[in-house]
Amino acid sequence: MHHLNIAHMIVSSLIHGLVYAAIFKVFRNMSLGEAIAVTAAGIGLIWLTARLLRRR
Repeated sequence: MHHLNIAHMIVSSLIHGLVYAAIFKVFRNMSLGEAIAVTAAGIGLIWLTARLLRRR
C-alpha cells in the first residue's frame, strides 16, 4: 500500500510540473498588467465556482 502513495506523489508532481510550465510559458509573453488581469480573473472564477458549488 505504501508504494501506491509514492507512485501517486510522483505522478502528481509530474502533472503539476507540466501545468506550471504551461502557465509560465503563457505568462512569459504577457505584459505585467495582462498577467495581473488574467491572474485576478482566474482567482475570481475559482472563487465564484466554489461559492456556487457550496450553495448546493
